[in-house]
Amino acid sequence: MIALSLVVIALLSSVFYVQFDTALKERVLLQLSSVKQLKIVKIRSELNDRLIAFEEILNNPELLQNDPSGFFSHVALYDQWPEKILNHKVTLPEENRDKIKVRLIDLTPGDIRKEITIGFVGKYNDQYLIAIAELPEVQQILLERTGLGQTGESYVVGEDFKMRTRSRFFKENPREIIVKTKGVERAFQGESGEDIIPDYRDTVVFSSYENIELNGLHWAVLSEINYKEALFPLEKLRTNLLYMLMVILVFILVVSYLLSRMIVSPVVSMEKKLIAMSRGILDTVSTKENRQDEIGRMFEALNKLVKALSETIVFAGKIGNGNFEAEFQPLSNEDKLGEALLQMKDKLREYKENEERLLKENQRSILNGEEKERSRLSKEMHDGLGPLLTTLRMNIQAAELTVATKESLLLRLDETIGEVRRISNNLMPSVLVDFGAGEAIGNLIDQVRENSPVNILYKNDMSSELDIDDSINIILYRIAQESLNNAIKHSKASEIKISITAFDEHISFFISDNGVGFDQKQTTKGNGIRNMKERVKLANGTFDIRSNEEGTIIEIEIPTK
Repeated sequence: MIALSLVVIALLSSVFYVQFDTALKERVLLQLSSVKQLKIVKIRSELNDRLIAFEEILNNPELLQNDPSGFFSHVALYDQWPEKILNHKVTLPEENRDKIKVRLIDLTPGDIRKEITIGFVGKYNDQYLIAIAELPEVQQILLERTGLGQTGESYVVGEDFKMRTRSRFFKENPREIIVKTKGVERAFQGESGEDIIPDYRDTVVFSSYENIELNGLHWAVLSEINYKEALFPLEKLRTNLLYMLMVILVFILVVSYLLSRMIVSPVVSMEKKLIAMSRGILDTVSTKENRQDEIGRMFEALNKLVKALSETIVFAGKIGNGNFEAEFQPLSNEDKLGEALLQMKDKLREYKENEERLLKENQRSILNGEEKERSRLSKEMHDGLGPLLTTLRMNIQAAELTVATKESLLLRLDETIGEVRRISNNLMPSVLVDFGAGEAIGNLIDQVRENSPVNILYKNDMSSELDIDDSINIILYRIAQESLNNAIKHSKASEIKISITAFDEHISFFISDNGVGFDQKQTTKGNGIRNMKERVKLANGTFDIRSNEEGTIIEIEIPTK
């Protein structure tokens, strides 16, 4: 009860705490967003006022001598682009100078008075109208701390990631403060939003950021407040929740102690009885007091269970001895154990009746297995015959049929017939029995080289003394025969590479050619690749084939056990 109550209380407190935390963070971020938007509106207003005044001068050059707005500390027309005006370096790419209408240039980094300074540039006929304005009002706007608490501040960052306005926390020149935070980077990427991120002091803050873009001027405006200050109410709530949890825990302890005195003693007695039952001791149990409550009914049910289990043991012993006529009465329609015992009795009777039939079916399965084995041996004959017939066909096609050639071909044909007879009688080449698959494949390749123009490279990394099961040697040899036959017969290759390597746990077989390849998605009429796959599968190995216009590669791994 204590554990459950604590879990429930902790869960509810956590949910409440998380919800309050989420709501408080959303409120802080929303407040920062409002403060930021208000400051952006005021900054834009100051910039637009000066932009409107500059456009009036641009449209009426006679106002140059008497600026009615009083916004500009310098206004003048220039025949050529000036590199410097009043100690301010006016930078604008040359290719953009003839295209400008009205453009704003941030001159703040070069202002020795550490004030925000903006250059206004316009084109009047072939001359450049340039005006310079200081904006201390922007600094005043950002210094207003309404809604920012004790640690909040708002500031502007230029495209060079340097601060344009003064910092609350550093006395030095703001242009020496690098501000390359996530908020600034997102603002210059065109994003506007709020987040919890480290500021330029590497202090975690709530931050609201946005980009100001006006006639070529790009500023990032940020309003931020310290994370700990903003979440101070949350710390107080957490303390109150801990106090509440302690009070509830004390109450639960008292109630649990009183309830346990009423329940623990009979439950301990029942526990001992159940432990005895788990050891196979089925004796009835009695309580010292005749209780009519739930505990008393539990002991009554336990005694009924002991009696039922005793009867079940007797019945199980009878059917175990083959007495399928024994009777058993389940406790109720919901007695799963009794129902299972009755089903077991029926199943045992059925198994006994089917015993003779199963023996007969096993005999038929053995006969079917022998037939399948004969089919497999027929496949072995096909695999051994294929390469020799291919070699014979190539000799017939390539040779001029003189008498000597015919005698040679008949000799090869006799060898082929002898090979078929030898496979039929011995079921495997003798070279496999004597030296293993590595040497047998080498002999096969030597025979093919004598009658084929294809260059065959063979590497044998298998020792003849290696203890490998004969069935694996046969599989490797037959796969080599089939793959070599396919490469010579169908690939039009000029070179074939074959290697066989023995490792601790498996044997690796590799063959590749530089032929024309084939489409693996198309089904072929032949059985060669299918036969190879079936042999590898029988040996619990892996078969991988890749083919394209540059050739075909087959990689096979067969476990040695």
